[in-house]
Amino acid sequence: MPDFVPIRITGIIVELVSRPRNDGGLDSGLYDVPLQLSAKPATEWARLFVQTWNQFSAAASSYRRVICEVVGDRVWLRGTTIEQIDETCKETLKLALADANQGFADYIVRTNAEGERLRKEQETYEQHIREAAK
Repeated sequence: MPDFVPIRITGIIVELVSRPRNDGGLDSGLYDVPLQLSAKPATEWARLFVQTWNQFSAAASSYRRVICEVVGDRVWLRGTTIEQIDETCKETLKLALADANQGFADYIVRTNAEGERLRKEQETYEQHIREAAK
């Protein structure tokens, strides 16, 4: 597996920000905000990011829960505002990025170690078969 380059958020994709309903209903002033990532993350990275987001956003009592989703090379924050991202979500985003990047780097190390162990196991088995077949 190639070296992992930590993923960053490069900014808000302004042209894809959805419009609020503004129908007077509950949460009608909220909308979806896409954040551009520096690269398309692996599935495991995306899982770690959302898991950390959910853990920390649920613990923060200063704002209602914003739904986070990683799709392709974007993080979508569903049911929020630009102001809310700046005021209350920014720190959770930083934590989720750091946790996903570290967790994914650890995952790569574990995966590589397991692959090497399996390769050696296979090599030993094949050597045993060759010697037994003589």
